[in-house]
Amino acid sequence: MQKQGISSVCMEIELARDGAELRVRARGSREESTSSHRLAPPLTADIRRFTAEVREAAGRGRPLGSLLATAHALHGALFRDEVATLRARLHEAAGGEPVLLRLAISDADLKAVPWEALCEPSSAMGFWGSSPDLLPARSVTTNEPWQPREVRGAVKVLAVAPSGGATLERLEGALGERIASGEVEWRDPLVGAAASLDLLRERLRRESPHVLHFLGHGRVWDGIPEIQLADAHGEEQWLPAELLGQDLKASLRGDLRLIVLEACKGAQPGAFASAAETLARSGADAVIGHLWPVDAEVARRCSEQLYRALAGREQGRGDVARSLNQARWSILAAFGGSAEAFSPVLYLRAPRSALFDFAGRSVVKPQAAVPARGGARAVDPALERLRRRPFSLVLGDRLKSERPALEGFRERLLKEIDRPPGAAPPGLPMSALAQRFALRCGADTLEAEFQHVFRAAAAIPPLFAALAQSLGPGVHTTLLRTPVLEQALAEHQPDRRIYAIQPDRESTVVLLREAGGARWERLAGNSPSIDPEEDIVVLRLYRGFRPDAAFSPPLLTEDDYLLGFRELEKALPPESADDILDTLASEPALLMGLSLHLWDHRMLLYRLFGKRPLPRRSLAVVEPEDGERELWEKGTSLPGKEGIAVIEASAEEVGVWLSEGADGGRR
Repeated sequence: MQKQGISSVCMEIELARDGAELRVRARGSREESTSSHRLAPPLTADIRRFTAEVREAAGRGRPLGSLLATAHALHGALFRDEVATLRARLHEAAGGEPVLLRLAISDADLKAVPWEALCEPSSAMGFWGSSPDLLPARSVTTNEPWQPREVRGAVKVLAVAPSGGATLERLEGALGERIASGEVEWRDPLVGAAASLDLLRERLRRESPHVLHFLGHGRVWDGIPEIQLADAHGEEQWLPAELLGQDLKASLRGDLRLIVLEACKGAQPGAFASAAETLARSGADAVIGHLWPVDAEVARRCSEQLYRALAGREQGRGDVARSLNQARWSILAAFGGSAEAFSPVLYLRAPRSALFDFAGRSVVKPQAAVPARGGARAVDPALERLRRRPFSLVLGDRLKSERPALEGFRERLLKEIDRPPGAAPPGLPMSALAQRFALRCGADTLEAEFQHVFRAAAAIPPLFAALAQSLGPGVHTTLLRTPVLEQALAEHQPDRRIYAIQPDRESTVVLLREAGGARWERLAGNSPSIDPEEDIVVLRLYRGFRPDAAFSPPLLTEDDYLLGFRELEKALPPESADDILDTLASEPALLMGLSLHLWDHRMLLYRLFGKRPLPRRSLAVVEPEDGERELWEKGTSLPGKEGIAVIEASAEEVGVWLSEGADGGRR
């Protein structure tokens, strides 16, 4: 397709109250200026009725119908005399490209008017909001500098959805074609408790999205527009849009160019439009807000067409005004001319509507599943997606490679207690078996038996070598009582600083292997500040043999699991606790060697993630014969009661898959 041109021709219409009348004045981008003319009171009353009736038509999904006559009349009243002459000259100067129409409005009632629904006389569908020749935007004045952002690859979109659910799925589905083509990069959304201001701030510090897309509720409280986010517990938290704008200033001076405020059905009419203006005044180049909530399918169509036009590879620049006009046109065509098309409005701080510079852009499709060597199954697409971005590993003690040692330990315990009195019932869980042994023989004897079985050093299994090469900086959790993961990381990532954190009975042990170092050193007193963006952090939550060869009594019995480790936050070094918890809350988790049939594993997940759902795109790997796929997908026993994706594969297969792209998860 031929690239669309970018016009620098702009026209601004100033609308202001003058008693009972409305004053209209226009300026052009070539320093032209018109004298003002007035709209008489009868037409001003028509504007009020028009606003209410267009909103009502939108709420019912109906076209303008009889309101079209008013749309014609208002259009004619604005574009007359000197204003009409100026418009004609600017169209000629634009050389066939559309003219950006900036509406400068200070009156609150006039801001609620769907000006985008005004229509060219003698036309049934010549609306401003879908015109190929006129691109309406609400003007915002600010002293913040502006320039289009150069984008060499995909347009990065970060969604914030405190309520998650179908609304978020719908947005991702609407962007599916753009994501598959490589034109849009879908960043892991902030959902539930992760949609808090602190975590949003942290994500924006670590990443550089071009578009921030809010899905949720808005309101105007005591005259102040507010947006709903979440607190650390996933409960709703209302934040003034101005405060959010101040918090976003650093990102708005970087890559972030566009904020989209998509209102859910419960949003107060006009709240997101008011918030949009506030955010634009705070420095956002462009903000799309809604005058009223719209049907879910209409919202899907709007997002689909907006991003198709904004990020399409045929574009020379991402022109947000042109893209929104195309999205409105698509809604009108697909939904019988529904007035819902006029709900999304654009607030524009920038002097031009082209937000992105795509000169020199190279779009690359995301890689599909990679065939494994040796005739094995191809890499599962879910794992392929996960390993190509930062993720947190949660490694359980039910891996097949660990089962022989556990079974040997079980046999040693059974020799002592599998006889009267109190013989162990068949199939007794390991924690219950260890509890009986400790009650009968003592905790010291139980620990001695454990050391006898697990002390022997073994070669690092291929799975751990593959994991160690695939893991990037971040926070990873192991329930293994031997330090095989830490040893593999030290061997395969010698230039990375690695921390091992182990909550013991009385205190927390922090071990450090410096980059290029040969030893693990125990840190005394206050630990240095840990940076999960640069360092690998391993949480050793079930204790046992440490990477420095020391032994710490492991969690084995029911009492150990119940009493030995309660709150993760209190077990972490105070200087780094927030960074570690934020990483766990925001990065998707790869869960291996865990079973939802084991109560200690279920308890562990709640201690890691609290009551919030596991981060979006988290993935559980289950052995095919374990039959737990449905449990993980339904999520009844998981935090937040939300299921996650599952792949059924052996540890050997996962090791092969990871070794095929060992740098996929590295940062």
